[in-house]
Amino acid sequence: MKRLKMLPLMLMALCSSVAFVACSDDDDEPKPTIDPVLSAAEWVAGEYVGTTLTDLDSRGMVMRIDTTYDQPVTLGLNEQKQLVLTYHNWTDHTGMSYGDFRILPLEATATERAVVIAGECTDSLYKMGVGYPATLKVAGTIGGEPKVADLTINIDLVVSPKMTLKFTLDYEGTVE
Repeated sequence: MKRLKMLPLMLMALCSSVAFVACSDDDDEPKPTIDPVLSAAEWVAGEYVGTTLTDLDSRGMVMRIDTTYDQPVTLGLNEQKQLVLTYHNWTDHTGMSYGDFRILPLEATATERAVVIAGECTDSLYKMGVGYPATLKVAGTIGGEPKVADLTINIDLVVSPKMTLKFTLDYEGTVE
């Protein structure tokens, strides 16, 4: 008899516990971090300060040669509204500075959470007044809040008719 009285009580407890089960996803829709009013190039524009790790590939031997902290990189728009990357005061493995170099034009493509940038150009990098032909490439993403740049910059620097040094700069920085 006591068991029969317990049965309705257990049934009521079971029904009340089922009533409080949540649906599988109560989270709000994820909000994109890219401002929809700005173009992708305008959104990434800014001065980024971060760390550069440099690899030198000399005749097939790759060496990690440098870590540069507090390195500024600027992404901006030129007069033609092209996205331009300026890397300030790049110094090679010998400690010689080539000054600033620029890579333009860059393509900027917005995804929901980041902007992907890529570009390539040919220029001269100047060391002690002498211009050295160089091919400069950049690829990477910028996203988040605050904006974080994760870029790979490749420099093929022709130092003589028989030798081209290949540098890879891995850059990570945050917009100021």
